[in-house]
Amino acid sequence: MELGVILLTLGAYGLAIYLWWRERSPNYLIALIAGNLISLLSPLWQSLYGFSYASRLPALYMLLDHPLPRTIFLAAWTIMLPPLAIFYLYRHRWWVSSYTTGLLTFALFVIYFLVVEMTGVRAGWWCYSGRTALPFGLIPAGQSIQEAASCYGPTLSFGLPVTLLAALMNGLIALGLLSALLLTHRYAWSSLIFILLPIPLLLSLFVHGLLGAPLYAALLLQAQASWAGAIGLLGTLGLLAWGAHIVAGSLSQQRDWRTI
Repeated sequence: MELGVILLTLGAYGLAIYLWWRERSPNYLIALIAGNLISLLSPLWQSLYGFSYASRLPALYMLLDHPLPRTIFLAAWTIMLPPLAIFYLYRHRWWVSSYTTGLLTFALFVIYFLVVEMTGVRAGWWCYSGRTALPFGLIPAGQSIQEAASCYGPTLSFGLPVTLLAALMNGLIALGLLSALLLTHRYAWSSLIFILLPIPLLLSLFVHGLLGAPLYAALLLQAQASWAGAIGLLGTLGLLAWGAHIVAGSLSQQRDWRTI
């Protein structure tokens, strides 16, 4: 598996370098590097959202007693595939930036990440156990010592699967990355390094750390099936919808981006 990921990664980076040379746009290469960096926060999200990677995957490093597998780090650039594809279409005038296309693009991103989530779970690369953890070894209220019966994780309130929620969060991050790519599409490579590289990490902190707070607070209390879990889920879904609305609205400002 790792060999295949390495070959795909080399191919993706080779294509990004080629597009840099052909289109005089370093955005592709820097965006791929930024996509790899976003995985560095994965151990934190494993603790808060209760998922883990397969033990057979060799670890790159450990944080909060959770590993970041080397294979996952190498393949993390795939989060940039959807926004980079739309960015390429935009540069060739095959995609129009507007509020409506922004929402439709967000829906496509969610479908893409839902397929990724389902594929990863079916292949056994990661598993949603529903068991959350706090830093410093603290145990959440009502934590069960039993593993979840299915790697698809516990069903949240209103029958929402965890994989769909993960796809919604990743879709919003990808939409924000698309907005950043469009905003910086005429920047020099030296400016992109300082602006584009940290944006995925900041978006991940914003979406998973802030917008997901109502949900993982309920998960930490082991209340996903109660009224508290329902309120937490509704709060997170509402914040995600608000975020998609804000980013889609910013995509309608294509006149501003043509003048940057």
